[in-house]
Amino acid sequence: MVEANVRIIEELKYFLEAVSKDPSLRKLVTETEKDFTRERKLPMERVVGLIINMPKRSLSIEIQEFFESLEKDLAHCTKGAFCSQRSKLKAMFFEAWNQWLVNNFYQHYGDHVKRWRNFRVQAVDGSTAYLINKKQVVDYFGTQDNQHVCIPMARIMQVQDILNDLTVWGQISPIKESEQAIMASYVSHLYEDSLTLFDRGYPGFALMYLMNNQEVLRHFVMRCKVGFNKEVKQFLLSSKNSKIINMKATSHSIATLREHGYIITPETTTKVRMVKVLLSSGEIEILLTNLYDQNLYTNEDLKFLYGLRWGIETSYGKQKNQLQMEQFSGHRVICIQQDYAAGLFVANLQSLIEKQSEDFLDQVNQRRIHRYKINRNVSWASMKHGIVKLFLDKNPEQILLQLQKAFEWNLEPVRPGRQNPRRKKVKRLNGKYQTLTNYKRAI
Repeated sequence: MVEANVRIIEELKYFLEAVSKDPSLRKLVTETEKDFTRERKLPMERVVGLIINMPKRSLSIEIQEFFESLEKDLAHCTKGAFCSQRSKLKAMFFEAWNQWLVNNFYQHYGDHVKRWRNFRVQAVDGSTAYLINKKQVVDYFGTQDNQHVCIPMARIMQVQDILNDLTVWGQISPIKESEQAIMASYVSHLYEDSLTLFDRGYPGFALMYLMNNQEVLRHFVMRCKVGFNKEVKQFLLSSKNSKIINMKATSHSIATLREHGYIITPETTTKVRMVKVLLSSGEIEILLTNLYDQNLYTNEDLKFLYGLRWGIETSYGKQKNQLQMEQFSGHRVICIQQDYAAGLFVANLQSLIEKQSEDFLDQVNQRRIHRYKINRNVSWASMKHGIVKLFLDKNPEQILLQLQKAFEWNLEPVRPGRQNPRRKKVKRLNGKYQTLTNYKRAI
């Protein structure tokens, strides 16, 4: 794992150097062609380093500690200078850098990439992020309104590789954009060998038609509401546990697909398999899929697959509670976009380093009663400043091993069978520091 991670880091360093040095590449991720062309205290590499260093506290303190961590006799810059420089860099840089990381993971890990029957198992889900109440932010992202208040908020959409714990793609958008519309636009970008899991907010003729009608079919498993349509209602009352139907287009889906260049009629159909799954609570849930072979993909297989979808929920929990996703380092739209995209990159990098400890965890678990895992909350603190050295030091392997050792020093037990009821939390409007979980901040 270490050797693969070293190769990935070298590729990421090459990407950063190529973009910062090559004018034709640099202009793609900067506001103007002249940005980052002069010698300054904050060239592109250091601006990028500061942003991925998870600046959650006062910028003055973060900048001071950042320069001290470089172990060079460098003059510090002011927070005003940093804010000015970062505004020149588009968030697209971090999006592309994260995609480069993901692509290199699949390439260099090879047979070590975890799959289910040769599928990359992905889960899709959306969330929201509370934003600061500034006019520029509100004008761009919008607000979530009710009869009492208007809360500045953004829409977040992510695709998570569940088995390998990597965020393949993520996007922060205005709150008025629907999750279904964002996902419909992304279908063509799904990996051809992917198997995508959706919760019950996503099923619709348009999305299933798009998944079925790419050049290479994109496989899916969706949970739907028991009253989704008449076919599902009839299937629920029947004695069958699996049934393949041809679902007809609705007027809404015809209009939606027209926006994506598909001309269909009310007689157009798409092939879907319905499956009944019995939960431990006694409740029956209905899954929709285009894994049509009932012998190859049994009802139990599909129940297992859909259960994996919970991994994206825990991923959001990690990002919001431990990585402090909503604690942005700036009050402008560009800062929010940069912090979100950089946060995905850092979370993926942490996951890669954690994979180095798999052999160590196997040895630990052989001699302990409970299974143990890396305490991720503490691991973020280990990565602070260390993550920057990965891209500035000539020997990234040594830094990787140091981070691995720090990760392995902080373990926590996995307690099987724990079930906590899901409680909806009301967001408190007053007070700067709000505690929604028992996590103590590590960064």
